[in-house]
Amino acid sequence: MWSLTLSVNGEGLKKGTRVGEGGLRECAAYILDHPKSGPRSLSGEIKGFSGVPPTAFVRCLHKDFNHPDGVKVKLGSLQKFMENNGSCEDLDPSAFPVEEVHKIAVLDMRLANADRHAGNVLMNKGEDGQVVLIPIDHGYCLPDCFEDVTFDWLYWPQARQHFSSETIEYIKSLDAEEDIGLLKFYGWDIPLKIVRTLRISTMLLKKGAERGLTPFTIGSIMCRENLNKESVLEEILQEALDSMVPGSSEDSFLESVSRGMDRHLDEIA
Repeated sequence: MWSLTLSVNGEGLKKGTRVGEGGLRECAAYILDHPKSGPRSLSGEIKGFSGVPPTAFVRCLHKDFNHPDGVKVKLGSLQKFMENNGSCEDLDPSAFPVEEVHKIAVLDMRLANADRHAGNVLMNKGEDGQVVLIPIDHGYCLPDCFEDVTFDWLYWPQARQHFSSETIEYIKSLDAEEDIGLLKFYGWDIPLKIVRTLRISTMLLKKGAERGLTPFTIGSIMCRENLNKESVLEEILQEALDSMVPGSSEDSFLESVSRGMDRHLDEIA
């Protein structure tokens, strides 16, 4: 599958993304989908915890490329084709294994996915005959704001079940600072606003899992109930921003966000 990088001008279809950055985000989703055995930078495993298809950033050359400036070389992401039996739109969600739904939930909450719907989760059969879910289309993950964060799985019954001990251990192992360094190592000069998104979403996921909250409860904090009402997470961020004095550091802001999260999570845990 080819995801093209066209330009860097203009906002994308989802708030907090820009036209032309989808290829970078597709690659980031694969890079940050660490295997169970450890960080992708250290593990030789290809398959990550959530099963994002192997993805690479490539340069493609063709004489027939149509570009107003005559450019014949284009950049984009290339994903491995995954054998499948259709998408989750084709089956009642109640048929999906809990662990399979939870692995998608962990990925989406961590990357603040702004475009997760049943059509971009593929289904296949594992060696044991059980349904395996394959997340695709991550061009709208890691936005620089949380306005359009959307998780269709929030309304699936599995989202209301608790994480397994294995999934909780995986969440505990996540480290936003290591992830930021990994993305930079692979060539993405990641903007501060997106760095902030990754730090905050990882922080919320880890705090929520530590308190034994379900994917539904954590995800509901990130997603808006409707277009005109900010999510709980957006309210926490705004409260932290309002408390900052001029010249405050990013660390001070994140500490304020952390305290706001703790207050809210302790109320609902």
